[in-house]
Amino acid sequence: MVSLINLFPLFIILTLQTCLASGVKKPNSPVFLLPLIKDKATSLYYTNLNLGNINHSPLTHSLAIDLGGGSAALLRCNTVVKSTTYLPIRCNSAVCKQAQPDSFCFNKTNTCGKYVSTSFTENPLDTLLGIDSVSLLTSKPNGVTIFVHSPLTLSCPNDANALRLMPKVVNGTRGLGNSSFSLLSQLASMHESRRKLTLCLPSKPAGLGSLHIGVSPYTNDVSKNLASTPLVIDQTTGEYFIDVMSIEIADTVVPLGKKRRGNVMICTLAPYTVLEGSIYKALVREFVSETKMLRVANVKPFNAYFSSKGVRAAAAVPVIDLVLNGGAKWRNNQWNLLVKVKRDVVCLGFLDGGVTMKTTEMVIGGFQMEDHLVELDLEASEFSFSSSLLLKNTSCGQNIII
Repeated sequence: MVSLINLFPLFIILTLQTCLASGVKKPNSPVFLLPLIKDKATSLYYTNLNLGNINHSPLTHSLAIDLGGGSAALLRCNTVVKSTTYLPIRCNSAVCKQAQPDSFCFNKTNTCGKYVSTSFTENPLDTLLGIDSVSLLTSKPNGVTIFVHSPLTLSCPNDANALRLMPKVVNGTRGLGNSSFSLLSQLASMHESRRKLTLCLPSKPAGLGSLHIGVSPYTNDVSKNLASTPLVIDQTTGEYFIDVMSIEIADTVVPLGKKRRGNVMICTLAPYTVLEGSIYKALVREFVSETKMLRVANVKPFNAYFSSKGVRAAAAVPVIDLVLNGGAKWRNNQWNLLVKVKRDVVCLGFLDGGVTMKTTEMVIGGFQMEDHLVELDLEASEFSFSSSLLLKNTSCGQNIII
């Protein structure tokens, strides 16, 4: 993963102790809805968190969505203490004991601490744990949405400069990984919701995407025709992976080395998909040979630029299929392949990860997931996905998806 760190600080992946929440699910367990916004400058997908009791002037914070994150809400300490309802978690409390074995005590303040990794830092952070009331949007089967208020365990870094690499557009992260203090696990434990994420990333800043936690709320034709493959969960880090057997461009197969089961990571903080160096070179070579667009000079960080002048993309751009374990194919059309750089110039939206990606051969980034319905069902160990919603004249940025 060293190459990812060198390419983008955002690619550094979280690590946390994994602990599955237990409990029998109610037939009508709530489905939580987080509207998603795409930041144009950083390509981050974020959601707003209302922190504090509604009767005590709650504060709104923008938090980046992190599928591998281990903290339900990671914010700066000078931010969380501004809430009048925030309470630190004490060292001898039951919540602190649940944070073991990677918990500790800040003796001077008798505050419970926990080591938390974040995609914005290379090493785990020693954080202080606290609890506060948050406002959560729930979605009913009839489409009605209402706000509910719930306690949530939060974390903040002891070092005030620990999150200095975090873009200013966000105040922290919302972690959704398979770990005991992630948002997914806390909601499953407190509200008996299903351990399932349904994600629809918007492709345009003007539109709202959506993230649902719980039983999938969709009943339309899109959700009924999802393809699936086994979801691989790293039981040490809580990160999510799938098995990609090969890549197909037209009739040409680009093989993967299959260094391990779960050779491809799913990461919303990576703006674009990153490939191990030799796979990337083979992909670019085959794409260039199949496209009908004229190649032009490269500009970093991408290595395949084309002139789109007078070209109809649907006819000129070959599709790229990810062939998955079980035989399903995840198709990328031109919308998830080409990045517009300037007028009449586009580039292939994949990045070269070099030779130091020792175990992961590919990191699927946000751009390749935009306007696809994606589901991660931890209880069924299943990863499901749709074709591009644009083929059905809709998108993640339209209200019909939310």
